[in-house]
Amino acid sequence: MSKEVTNEQILQAITELSKEVRDVKQEVKKNADKIDKLDAKVTVLSEGLLDTQAEVKILKNAK
Repeated sequence: MSKEVTNEQILQAITELSKEVRDVKQEVKKNADKIDKLDAKVTVLSEGLLDTQAEVKILKNAK
């Protein structure tokens, strides 16, 4: 009771899987771009925090 699979069905399955893979790749790229932007923001905020901490230390030492 084996069911025959036609070349047309195989081609259709490959085409559908290829489209899904492309969609996943696009999502991964979008997420990578978002992560890069978030990383840049965190870096800027961290540098600002370090500057603020340094300023607070200077002010405390000036007392």
